[in-house]
Amino acid sequence: MVNAAVQPSERLKGAASLLRMLEDKADSEQITASELSAVRCIVEACASDLDAVLERA
Repeated sequence: MVNAAVQPSERLKGAASLLRMLEDKADSEQITASELSAVRCIVEACASDLDAVLERA
């Protein structure tokens, strides 16, 4: 069960890193919907994976 929770956690860290990059970009450029969508998809997939882990626990 721990291993199943580690992967989504690592992907969430990656999503947080992408959000930091987008925050930096927003200082000088416009952020596109596709950039935000990519982060949203990562977060949604991780949430789904973590839900599945909790259901099996």
